Amino acid sequence: MKNTFRLLLTSSFLFFFAMGLNAQCISGDCKDGKGIYIYPSGAKYVGAFSNGEIHGIGTCYYTDGSKYQGNWVYRYPQGHGTKFFIDGSQWTGNWDKGQPLDDSGQLLEDILQAKGASTYDGTNIQAGCLSGDCRNGIGMWAYADGSKYEGEFKAGNIHGQGTFHYADGDKYIGQFESNFAHGRGTVYHANGEKMTGEWKAGEYLGDGLVEKQVEGCIEGNCDHGEGTFIYKDASAKYIGRFENGQPEGMGICYYANGEHYEGQWRKGSFEGKGSLYLKDGTVVSGNWKEGTYLGKAEIPEVMMAQTSEPNESDEAMDEIVQKEAQDMKVWAVVIGVSSYSHMPPLRYTDDDAYRIFAFLKSPEGGALKDDHIRILIDEDATKERITQAMSETFTKAGPNDLIMLYFSGHGLKGSFLPIDFDGFNNKLLHEEINELFKQSPAKYKLCIADACHSGSLLSRKGVVENTLTKFYETLAQADAGTALVLSSKSEETSLESSGLRQGVFSHFLIRGLKGEADLDTNDVVSIQELFNYISRNVKEYTMNRQSPVIKGEYDEKMTVSVVRE
Repeated sequence: MKNTFRLLLTSSFLFFFAMGLNAQCISGDCKDGKGIYIYPSGAKYVGAFSNGEIHGIGTCYYTDGSKYQGNWVYRYPQGHGTKFFIDGSQWTGNWDKGQPLDDSGQLLEDILQAKGASTYDGTNIQAGCLSGDCRNGIGMWAYADGSKYEGEFKAGNIHGQGTFHYADGDKYIGQFESNFAHGRGTVYHANGEKMTGEWKAGEYLGDGLVEKQVEGCIEGNCDHGEGTFIYKDASAKYIGRFENGQPEGMGICYYANGEHYEGQWRKGSFEGKGSLYLKDGTVVSGNWKEGTYLGKAEIPEVMMAQTSEPNESDEAMDEIVQKEAQDMKVWAVVIGVSSYSHMPPLRYTDDDAYRIFAFLKSPEGGALKDDHIRILIDEDATKERITQAMSETFTKAGPNDLIMLYFSGHGLKGSFLPIDFDGFNNKLLHEEINELFKQSPAKYKLCIADACHSGSLLSRKGVVENTLTKFYETLAQADAGTALVLSSKSEETSLESSGLRQGVFSHFLIRGLKGEADLDTNDVVSIQELFNYISRNVKEYTMNRQSPVIKGEYDEKMTVSVVRE
């Protein structure tokens, strides 16, 4: 019943200690003084340090021959500085986290791109243990996305009292246990607001709505009628209608973290019309089913498809399409990474990948055979295994086939991050993915990425056969091309929702594939229908904080799924 919504980088605090970074201080005082530091990439920094971080005036000599000279703030070029490019030119001005700014403070990424110099993507930034004992003691660990942790460690895990600084300027000060915020703590937001209370395994419980010892029905009839019910550990208080001992009908539930839901209930879950009021002031209103947000629009009645008598030309076309479809196949590689060691962890990426895998094994998704689909989760999702799986799977495709890559995990600009990303090595560059796509002779190529900075599905005999026929027949009619569907713009953060128990993008992706994106009710979901559905619902759910993107040269009619009749 507890529905919360938060940035994925503020939902949990998992940390895995890992050795192997080649970064090192080769001279001077790289803690609180002046020194020389070598990045894992081989770039060299000469200048000031504070508490183990590059901070102050210094110069970095990059491996591409360029250099930056000027002010640094907590590992990034920030303030006034000059970038010297390899063609002999230079640009002087103000910088913010490695990006040049114009006079109004807006980013000027085109300056770096025009010179062939990459923007800050985590390639040249301090990462790993910057100071102290990050295994059994007190130390500071930095991530490639700009976040860092300072505090106590035990057996290589965050454990004890500490502070977690987020890349967006927020920070958490409090207790940790076994890698998660656990116990008493306070989040200080960059806008000056703060939130204090109890945490359990990364979840904020609040300060409690009532005395902890009070639980259960405290007023009225909580079996069949009107009543007030306090949940275990005082995590929530429900006031409203009950049936069979569960909330059903109109009611309101106040959560300890400051959020509340007001609307219709059924069997203890949000169902019907209602509004979820989030602690940041956001209000998510619309239709709900079994605790899942369906959107603002009214749920339409099932529409009867219009049919017409076939003519000779239609029958001739059907014969051609069916003949083409006989040789058409779908090939897929599904990736889900959550337990990173050099990036903050993610909660639901592995579950999202399993859901996509299950869908692709279903009739709507093409009922892929075992040798047509590969799934790699967490420790299996190394860069080597991912590229090997893509190469082996996609090169099997024929000239009329569809290949698909689904990735759910962390991303930096221009790359996805496998499980063995170490702060520098083993990024899966977008260029590498494009090259692997090019090597495949497949006619249709689809990449779906839910990366930050993205009951039984079997049906009765006969229905399965009809569904598969429609999937492959409609795919055969599309023009060749490649479509890339991304969960968010490059400057945005993909969001997770514990109310949905998965990433917001992947939640609507799966629902759209299952038929809700079929706007023209022809029982076929095209790539454009799917994207329009995802984009509309993700923007609505996240209040425009996340905006999916589609790129590439592709046929808008390309089939991505069909609807069971």
